[in-house]
Amino acid sequence: MDTGNPELIIWFLKSYFKRLSVLVTQIPFEIRRLLLPKYMLFRGFKGIVHFDASGKKGFEVYREASRISIKLRKASKNVEKELFGVLGNENMLFLSGHDSEVRGGVFTCRGFAEQYGSQLPRNASVLTFDKPGSIGPFQIGEECEVKLTDISIYWLLGKKRLVNRIPFAWVFGGKLDLTKVNPIIHVESHFYSSLFGSIYQIATHGYTKAIDKDTYSKVFETFTVFVERIFAEFKQTLNTTKNDEQMFQQLLTRYKFFLSPGALSIEGQPVLNGTVSRKPDFCIKNAIGKTIYVEIEPPFCKPFEDSKMSLRLNGALKQISEWREILSGNGSAENITYLIIIGLFDDLNTDEKSLLEALNRTQKDLTIVTWDWLLHNISEVKEFVTKKLKQV
Repeated sequence: MDTGNPELIIWFLKSYFKRLSVLVTQIPFEIRRLLLPKYMLFRGFKGIVHFDASGKKGFEVYREASRISIKLRKASKNVEKELFGVLGNENMLFLSGHDSEVRGGVFTCRGFAEQYGSQLPRNASVLTFDKPGSIGPFQIGEECEVKLTDISIYWLLGKKRLVNRIPFAWVFGGKLDLTKVNPIIHVESHFYSSLFGSIYQIATHGYTKAIDKDTYSKVFETFTVFVERIFAEFKQTLNTTKNDEQMFQQLLTRYKFFLSPGALSIEGQPVLNGTVSRKPDFCIKNAIGKTIYVEIEPPFCKPFEDSKMSLRLNGALKQISEWREILSGNGSAENITYLIIIGLFDDLNTDEKSLLEALNRTQKDLTIVTWDWLLHNISEVKEFVTKKLKQV
């Protein structure tokens, strides 16, 4: 990132919030506060962009205002320390990808949980870091770009308690080229992840505040409109778009929620600890400690050609082997699986469908699916949420 051009980060953020103000109007006014993060509803706000000597930048919204006001401030140490209040040699989460998100949840350390566990919020997802040593909640990679929404940090610094609530923060790594990041794609990705994440949370775990039947009905109507539109958009794009890989990458980035509903975080193009010919397209971290690395191949590229493995699938398998070797060498292969998305099921003949099933049976940590799997995910989410909300 060009640390000598502060106007670039200001322009980027204002473009993001300008598009966000349009997207928000799609949600009925009476349920916006229920379904969207508070900062998305601000007509204006006061924010700060912290920057440190490495070129890393961290933006935070700290209160609502009548207009958008963003100041630049040099961090006394580093951006993570400025935003989170603590940064250790060992961290709970290392984030390295693009369009990464961490939404909701309480992050704490073992010392705080043992001594002051009664102070942790009830009915919240609490992640406790119990590795010994000097620790912190997050570390942001040099090429990373990550949004953190409604995060709470409860930490112990010696004998001193730290409580830090973050409604919205956005961190940009020092080596990230912001001119190559599209703020419109990012705002749409974040908006839909927040919207569907909230609805999914309500359907799965209920809501901490009382909701009357009329409100549930409005939530259901809103959900139905959006999910049917997204399903139609996916289906039309899959059927009509040819030879445009970027189109499908953007489509999946915009609606990445459906890769893994309820995931703790979904990163785009995470950096692995090693030299790779190609980064994973996504890294999914779910709430039960599993990590899934995803490789995307276009729907117009078949996994098999004339009942033989295609060059695209063969290349994808080689990439998975490369990632597996790096992660195994780092001692971090446990609880890691891999996913390849390629082709369309109806484009396969009977023999090729059998070959795909047989290939999956030989894999211990890898699953190969067609893009129809995403359509199935969207349909499953629709069916699940519809059933839960209709029970109210």
